[in-house]
Amino acid sequence: MDIQETSQGIYRQIAEFGIEQVLSGVWAGGERIPSVRQLAAEVGVNPNTVMHAYDYLKSLEIIETQRGKGFFVTEAGRNAAVQLRRQTFLEEELPRLRKNLELLEIDAKELHELLFPPSITNQL
Repeated sequence: MDIQETSQGIYRQIAEFGIEQVLSGVWAGGERIPSVRQLAAEVGVNPNTVMHAYDYLKSLEIIETQRGKGFFVTEAGRNAAVQLRRQTFLEEELPRLRKNLELLEIDAKELHELLFPPSITNQL
């Protein structure tokens, strides 16, 4: 994971990394995830920053603490991550996409062809 110089806080970048790990199945439901110190060392940040990210993921019910064992992905963690990403997409990214499509004069038919080229469609 690479920390980027953006307006998004470092802890949020780490949380987004965790969400990506859950969505991609690298961190599966019920599975233990890296400790705060381990992830902090890998990323090169203060452990408090990772703890802040983990607290955020806990508040979203994506991960949980098991006393004496560490942090684990909740059984419903992937669903929570999907719902969060879906909401963000629908509220933030889709309106930007729609605006860009209008500005660039890309209609629904062209967009469909770009997203689903005939070579892919024929393979399905």
